[in-house]
Amino acid sequence: MNTSMSLFYRAFGLTLLLLPVCGYAQVVDQYFPAMGTGAGELSEEPAQIRATQAYQPLGARWGPLSVHADGAEGIGYSSNVDLLPQTIHRSASIDTQGHVGVVAMFEHDNQAHADISVDDTRYPSRSLQNRTTWNASVGATHHFGRDELGVSFTHLSLVQMPTESGALILVGPVPYNLDDGRISYLIQTHGRISFIPEINVQHYYFGTPSIVNNPLTYVNQSYRDRVIVNEGFTARYEILKNSHLLFLARGTQISYGSAQISSSSSDQGFPTRNSNGFSVLGGYDSNEAGPIRFRAVVGYQLRAYSAALYERVTSPIAEASLRWEPTRLTSAVVSVTHGIEDSAFESVLGYTNTQAQLTVTHAFARNIVFGFHSEVRQASYPSTSSKLAGTPIYQQAHNQNMYGFGINGTFYLNRHISLSLSYDYSSQSAYLGPMFPVHVVQGVVHFAL
Repeated sequence: MNTSMSLFYRAFGLTLLLLPVCGYAQVVDQYFPAMGTGAGELSEEPAQIRATQAYQPLGARWGPLSVHADGAEGIGYSSNVDLLPQTIHRSASIDTQGHVGVVAMFEHDNQAHADISVDDTRYPSRSLQNRTTWNASVGATHHFGRDELGVSFTHLSLVQMPTESGALILVGPVPYNLDDGRISYLIQTHGRISFIPEINVQHYYFGTPSIVNNPLTYVNQSYRDRVIVNEGFTARYEILKNSHLLFLARGTQISYGSAQISSSSSDQGFPTRNSNGFSVLGGYDSNEAGPIRFRAVVGYQLRAYSAALYERVTSPIAEASLRWEPTRLTSAVVSVTHGIEDSAFESVLGYTNTQAQLTVTHAFARNIVFGFHSEVRQASYPSTSSKLAGTPIYQQAHNQNMYGFGINGTFYLNRHISLSLSYDYSSQSAYLGPMFPVHVVQGVVHFAL
């Protein structure tokens, strides 16, 4: 595997094959490693990249340093840009993307990398939905003998739409930022057992979106700001080379800021939504070279709130993925996640989120790649105490559902220029709302160094 190129292909492949599906659910999930894996690692390039190697950009290299840069310009159409069922606004779209990735490989498999991506979307018929999002990350691993230290930091500047799980329902995107820092240390014993202690800190902070019927009015979103601290410990037992039995334990603390839910709520004494939780999981990770790779961890999760009015939330927790590569030209990846999500806005406290994704890619020829992806999701919101009925923080028991699929094709003209065409369909709902369909078509010209 050419690890110096894999950071570029992670962003490149994700943009062309997975981006439409990722917008449906918890968008931040795609940026972070699976539970029980170390921080700062590089991802593995897919089989289709190896199969179409003659058409992949080479980037620039200076000794141990590799730089890859690419950009894309897309023109498309969406049948519902607001993602709300009440009033349908259709619009063409113009999407501009840019990405730069840098990887430095050193002796003893030590590495450092940095990555930044920018995405600007304009809707000529619905300028309210215009948005610019970006993300940047740095990471590194360093070996101390057989042990490995991993560190990473990621900044995400994104927007939240009404159909995301637990999202605030506003006409217009809700801007927010997330800073994520991780550190882990892989401890190798002289036998088959290894350990990975780790800590992860996340800071969410939200912007102030305008309301469409009164551009001078803003909703104060600072009450959603929160810090999440996860302490994790993973024990691994190697059965075969690169295949392990896993045991994971993780503690979680969520602390909200002191901001009130609204300007009129300061004297209403709403209880804090701070919480503590833990999860215990066991599973198996089969990462041997071969056509099938499998990873699954399953366990139990609990979240307890500081305020007695909020009942505990308990749930099974699971994270599983199956990659099947029957040939060098075709791969299929199935992933399933289930667990408790943290509070999102005043009417949503803890809830459980379940989602499953399928992605199939096939290299039809050396310069032609086809893809198919689908997703189903359900967010289950439990009801809060009846004592909170009539207040902004009362939550009704409710399920929010979504399913969708998409197809795409990419034609590589040469190492530097490619063309892609995609179609996506989804049927989804906002919180407490009905299901409604959305169709998206997009053509993209992609340029690479």
